[in-house]
Amino acid sequence: MFDPYKVPKGTKEFGYVPVVNNLLVDAKVPVGVVNGVEEGPTLAVTGGLYPTEYCGVESASRLYQLIDPEKLRGRFITIPVMNMPAFQFKLKWLNLRSTGSSPFDGVGINNVFPGNPEGKLTERIAHANYKILSKADYHVDFRGGDFPESHLVHTIQLRVGEKVDKTTATMAKAFGLEYVLPGTPEIGHTSPGTMIHTLCTSGVASIISESGLGYRTQPLEEFVEDHIRGTINLLKHFGMMHGDPVMPAKQNYLDMEWCGVPAPEAGVFTALADYGDILKEEQVIGRITDIDGSLISEVKSPIDGVVHTMYPARLVFPGDNLYTLLKVDGPTGW
Repeated sequence: MFDPYKVPKGTKEFGYVPVVNNLLVDAKVPVGVVNGVEEGPTLAVTGGLYPTEYCGVESASRLYQLIDPEKLRGRFITIPVMNMPAFQFKLKWLNLRSTGSSPFDGVGINNVFPGNPEGKLTERIAHANYKILSKADYHVDFRGGDFPESHLVHTIQLRVGEKVDKTTATMAKAFGLEYVLPGTPEIGHTSPGTMIHTLCTSGVASIISESGLGYRTQPLEEFVEDHIRGTINLLKHFGMMHGDPVMPAKQNYLDMEWCGVPAPEAGVFTALADYGDILKEEQVIGRITDIDGSLISEVKSPIDGVVHTMYPARLVFPGDNLYTLLKVDGPTGW
């Protein structure tokens, strides 16, 4: 059986860790390992927690090819797709769009960490991933917006009141994206049962990087490069590679209070603002029109802030989500 922690120094290997093999399914976790020539920490990255966030999958795959063990101190581990059954069975008629649920048991993997080796299929997959990641020193989960999202580029740092908080705060900044979003256990994407919460409370410094447009199933290179450059930044910051991190001209925190903008009327939605746009309160950010093109309603920003997510639906019903906005806080000081 492939053991990611037994790859010899100065080499790289890609293999599969078995989860279950029976009449119903053969499930494995794909793992790439680059083991440097010198002793050092272990940094792990993951993609495909939500299997249709293809930008994260592409970035996690490509890093295995890019990193040279002769130029690495310590160990780099990549799991390009955490939930292979959901990744493999993402067919047009299966609604796996936003939950990362497995077609075998309907369970969302990011709700059941650390998993259960004797549980449902998805719980077993979560547990297999956790066993690998729990031995790492640092971890980054690559996200990139799901199918219905046009998403802001940023990192997410969970604050759990543990010693690991100081390290994750540094990682979220050193990754080098323009925005850092703090999170707490009360917020859904960093709550108990999620991978990041489970790893942080287990002592593994874990952050999330968000870069990619979910509705672009062919990932754009600029977003793939965000994840790759950020990971190289961390490897350099922790002394696992030579060189200095590349940082943005400015970096700000985001406020944690989400502001949703629903559709006021039914009709054809045209977005006038997109991810990363800086908005003023009452600014027109969208239009709802009839099928003849006549204006039904304008969509206005309720706050001064930044577009975190634009939902690129075309035909909308009253109450459908059009935007999620956040206020911009002060500089991170990095």
